[in-house]
Amino acid sequence: MSRARVLDRVRTLISALSHSARAVERSTGVTNAQLFLLQQLAESDSLSVNDLAARARTQQSTVSIVLARLVRAGLAAKRKSQIDGRIAVISLTPKGRRLLKHAPAPPTTALLRAVESLTEREARGLATGLDALVRSLDLAAPEVTLLFEHAPQRRSPTSRSRTTANRPQRRKS
Repeated sequence: MSRARVLDRVRTLISALSHSARAVERSTGVTNAQLFLLQQLAESDSLSVNDLAARARTQQSTVSIVLARLVRAGLAAKRKSQIDGRIAVISLTPKGRRLLKHAPAPPTTALLRAVESLTEREARGLATGLDALVRSLDLAAPEVTLLFEHAPQRRSPTSRSRTTANRPQRRKS
């Protein structure tokens, strides 16, 4: 009976979180991870990439990739910190604020809050169970990403050189 309950809970989580993430993307045009970062920026005047990574419980490099897309889309702005010019800080643009006014809560926010609300004992038990499930499935840990954000695909050196080789040469005038 416990195994059936586990499968039922896994189905419930996957279904609810996937449905919510797709709804976010349909209604806002941004990914759940992007919306989560915009929401974090709305709670502060500006945040460093490291601050955002800590809030998302992920790596700085992962957050940088998602932030670059937000900056390119005009939803966030990047500038040097007035306190320490070596640090880049990110803030919302007016366009980003407008998007957030009508955006639903991203599932990442709910999931992080739920995990934070677990007692230490519950969190350890859940981690132990999930570790066992991952081991049983013989899964390798993926590159750390923000929740519901796919890791960028890396091209092999051979595919890169093939692409470059197939690119038409510019004519000199």
